[in-house]
This record gives sequence, structure tokens and C-alpha cells, in this order.
Amino acid sequence: MGSIESEPGAVEERNDAVILSTVHQAKGLEWSVVFIIYLADGYFPSSRALESWENVEEERRLLYVATTRAKDELYLCYPIMAGRSQWMRIMEPSRFLGELHPDTYEEWVVDEEVGKLNPG
Repeated sequence: MGSIESEPGAVEERNDAVILSTVHQAKGLEWSVVFIIYLADGYFPSSRALESWENVEEERRLLYVATTRAKDELYLCYPIMAGRSQWMRIMEPSRFLGELHPDTYEEWVVDEEVGKLNPG
């Protein structure tokens, strides 16, 4: 069951809601399904965090917090390309995804021709 904040301090319970949250706002909360988006180097970890080892470690801890918000399903998503139409660039998956053991996840890719998900 999700909740929606319509006014500060007011929470309405709903079964059909999508909750949008930052990683920081998600601390202490849980949902059945969690999507963590934009897991690309330069975004997560941020380009500013890449300036120091300590900042990268803080981003790693934030990702851990985000992943532990999922009770049943966790989706880790990254774009293949990003930017404005005239400035599109190929994105690299977050370095944090490369640290996952291959036996702990199932990879899915978008089929470019029909726009649907297929096991990788």
C-alpha cells in the first residue's frame, strides 16, 4: 500500500499510487516495488562525487539505502543515451552496477525495434 502526501503532514493511503522520491527522502520507508533510475556514471555517482574517493563512498552508501527500500522487487535502471536532442551522448552504466555479483540479478534490455523488455 502506498501513500501520497497532498499537504505537508497529510498522508492518504492508496493502492494504485506511484510514489516519486529522492534517495534521501526514502530513508526509513519501504515499498513493495522500487525503481532506481539514472544509474549512470556522472549521475549516480554524480560527476561532483567523482572528484574524491570519500564522495564516491557516500554515493555508494546512498545507493545501498535506496536498494534496501524494496520489499519484493528492485529495478536498477540506466539510460543508454542521455542529453538534449542535439547533445545526446552514450552513457556508461554506474560503476556501482559493475560491483554486483552476476548471480544476484537478472538483466533485462529494451528491444529497440519494438520497445519492449526482453531478458538480456
